[in-house]
Amino acid sequence: MRLSTNFMYQRNIESLSNAMVKGNDIYTRLAAGKMLLNPSDDPAAASQAIALQNSLARADQYSTARMFAQDKLGQENSALDSISSLMTNNLAEKIVAGGNGTYSDADREALATELEGIRNNMMDIANTKDSNGRYIFAGYKTDTKPFDENGNYMGGDSAMSQTVADSTEMKVGHTGSDVFMSGTDDDIFMQLDRAIEALRTPVETDEDREALQAILDDVNVSIKKGIDNLGRVQAEVGTNLQQLETLGFSADTQMIALETRLQQTVGSDSDSMITMVAASQMSEFSLNASMMVFQSMQSMSLFNMVR
Repeated sequence: MRLSTNFMYQRNIESLSNAMVKGNDIYTRLAAGKMLLNPSDDPAAASQAIALQNSLARADQYSTARMFAQDKLGQENSALDSISSLMTNNLAEKIVAGGNGTYSDADREALATELEGIRNNMMDIANTKDSNGRYIFAGYKTDTKPFDENGNYMGGDSAMSQTVADSTEMKVGHTGSDVFMSGTDDDIFMQLDRAIEALRTPVETDEDREALQAILDDVNVSIKKGIDNLGRVQAEVGTNLQQLETLGFSADTQMIALETRLQQTVGSDSDSMITMVAASQMSEFSLNASMMVFQSMQSMSLFNMVR
């Protein structure tokens, strides 16, 4: 009889202890907000969780890269709009007007001064910096002023690029030489300087006027090529901005899917939480039942006799 009572007592103690351990385990997981706490809980799930976390980290890096690319392209686009306004706002007509036979030297000097102002404004934009103090049109040489005062390009030969998604590298800027056709016969700054110099040269003979007209016609051809080239650059920037937006939408969807899979894998999703809450309630019920049995045994007279 004594052995039987001791056996029952030990079994109840074990039951009570197991209920407490199980309850503490469930409460610990509830407090952590997930079922998977240690790799030993589910090695396969733990391995999958690491892979999903790495994918999320990589997706987050690409998201940051796209934000950088959008900022760079957005600031370049703004600068290009300003350049476009200067080049398309009757610039060609002003150059053509310089060959007007009724213009005096003073009229041509006034026009040269106006063109010089346009040229200097364009130079300021060409040497503009982004919000981080980096030159927009300097390529990878972002600390180097792209153009000197004579219009010579001093920046890098390669445009900035950024990896914005898996296997997707995008140009996030253009060099000043690409935008202003530096080093070619249609170099915008060189051609404007030619026009300004020609307009400031006195016209005394028909030959002088013909020479002036030839230069202005040549400059005008280059300006029109420059406008076409600028349109090409702006189209590239616009296309890249649209692609970034599309990649962003796709990445957001992928991020949600990855986060959902990770939550399901580690057991932090709503279904797992509901399951753990139910398990905690069952554990509490089991613990209370074990406590009641234990208290009942303590009150048994036979148990008291054994003691």
